[in-house]
Amino acid sequence: MKFTKENVLLNQAADSKEALLRIIARYAKLQNIVESEEATYSAFLKRESESSTGLQDGFAIPHAKDETVKTPTVIFVKNKSGISWETFDDQPVQYVFALLVPKAEQGTVHIQMLSALATALMEDDFKDAIIKSTDVKELVTIISNEMTGVNQ
Repeated sequence: MKFTKENVLLNQAADSKEALLRIIARYAKLQNIVESEEATYSAFLKRESESSTGLQDGFAIPHAKDETVKTPTVIFVKNKSGISWETFDDQPVQYVFALLVPKAEQGTVHIQMLSALATALMEDDFKDAIIKSTDVKELVTIISNEMTGVNQ
């Protein structure tokens, strides 16, 4: 899976988890990653209703597994401020890695994507680099290297 500057959304102004998931679903539709904004948004909400995808230190990994997703994709979003999200440390979320996965690949590609990101988010150096960077090219490099295992 290729991670490019089109996979990075900086300075978003969502004021709720739902608003941020809506931004991601709309963007995915505009980028032709998904066939349906509504189906993608619903898939995000369905997953959140099962259990929160909020982690800690301001990070979350929401995922949408749906037949309208055309290609497995990670979209990274940096919101301007923290938003309420159920997390392990009860802190707001500002940094989001959204996983979009075709339903047919939910048991394979989805697990690989989630595993790579979850492992990366256990590393303070990775989290610090993500938090501090405001440069899209730098973020693409940092995230791509983790997703492909270059830094391991």
